[in-house]
Amino acid sequence: MSIKRITAIVPLELLDTLEQNLRRCGVPGVTVEHVRGYGEHPNFFRRDLMRNNVRVVLYASEARVDDIIGALADSAQGSGAAAGIVSVETVERLVALPHGRDVDPAEM
Repeated sequence: MSIKRITAIVPLELLDTLEQNLRRCGVPGVTVEHVRGYGEHPNFFRRDLMRNNVRVVLYASEARVDDIIGALADSAQGSGAAAGIVSVETVERLVALPHGRDVDPAEM
């Protein structure tokens, strides 16, 4: 079993719903960063086309990825094409800093 990093970039207004759905899914923690950018649907009413978004990053065992993506997708229902994007990447090694040991995917 491997560890995956799940990164979602979603509109700021979806953050509260997304957090609630991830908590219901049993995700113990996430990192949220405020970001700006544009993609498939830029904001043509702004001079720079940018939108305010959030990047949500979390780590999970491979077995939990589909449930987490489902929770993310549920958060975006009704948001249309501007709902965001999710990537899933394999993490070669994840170390817990308090004790300097590798994180066991079975414990995630």
